[in-house]
Amino acid sequence: MTPSKLKFPNYWDEGFKGLCASDPILAKIAIQNKEIKLYSHRNVFLTLVRAIVSQQISSQAAEKISYKLLFLISLESCTLTRELNKVIDASTFLRSKSCFKRLGISQKKYTTMNTVAHHLNNNKDYWKNLDNFSDVEILSELTNIKGIGVWTGQMFLIFHLMRPNVLPETDFGLLKSIMKNYSLPDILSAKQQLPKLKEKWAPWNTIATWYLWCDIDPRPFIY
Repeated sequence: MTPSKLKFPNYWDEGFKGLCASDPILAKIAIQNKEIKLYSHRNVFLTLVRAIVSQQISSQAAEKISYKLLFLISLESCTLTRELNKVIDASTFLRSKSCFKRLGISQKKYTTMNTVAHHLNNNKDYWKNLDNFSDVEILSELTNIKGIGVWTGQMFLIFHLMRPNVLPETDFGLLKSIMKNYSLPDILSAKQQLPKLKEKWAPWNTIATWYLWCDIDPRPFIY
């Protein structure tokens, strides 16, 4: 697979300073994890596939399944095309005959991936011009695809587009980290604190989310 050049957010340093100034608890976490930064591998399809795989399972399990899936698709593509450096994209996936069930991928998730692949192939102009659309508009487009919910769309906003102010309010890892770091008794209490924290962290909720993930997983899974 030919890797794309990684892209890093140009707002990170500004947001880091802003969060540290507004929230002492988050400042401590961010400083401890300062060297671990969010990045995008700039492949729309891979981000969506990894997010779909990750639905309702742990990030560790999702990472293992994703690596196996992408390796098999890449290997199959090389066999069919005799090209060693083939980027995995929607077209590559649609040509694949790999047995996804053996990898622990449900029929529902496979169907969603297949639908996404067709959507990408049939709406290329839209996907090439994502920067022209707001977070709300992109979430609306994604959640119109059967099998894509708000959380999956938010992972896309964070990991592909690296939008600066995304807070995935249903993400268990985020809630677990908030509960731990803000000395809350349970996940419900963490959910209740979200509106207040979201306002405090704005317009850098993505950075806040990233560092809270880093606190419970020193090597966060990149979608």
